[in-house]
Amino acid sequence: MVLQLLDFDRSEDAEGVVCLDALAQPAAAHNAALLAEVVKVLVWAHQFDNHGPGPLENGANWDFDLQVTLLGDGARHQVAQPRFVHSAGRLTLVPEPQANQCLALSLSLSGTPCFIQAFFEAFDLA
Repeated sequence: MVLQLLDFDRSEDAEGVVCLDALAQPAAAHNAALLAEVVKVLVWAHQFDNHGPGPLENGANWDFDLQVTLLGDGARHQVAQPRFVHSAGRLTLVPEPQANQCLALSLSLSGTPCFIQAFFEAFDLA
């Protein structure tokens, strides 16, 4: 699988927990493609371990944080609440963006080394 809009930076803490962070703010015409990539990543993560997401310190293999801001004219920005339904493979935003409204999206994945290695292999990341 190839990701075109999400580009992840990797960091690791002293306990071996790896965090992958992606920031994206494409033109409004790419909103659907960006959200589709997020769905692809989250569906894959659930397939890797359907017991997640959850706190790694409680034994989960992975967790995620997704934040979306709808960008408006000037200083008018609005936080959108993302809702991911794994069973349907669907991500919705409340409120939904308008047709010409850009998204600023932040996706953080944290995981065990095994999860991160499988993620890099599945998405052909170096």
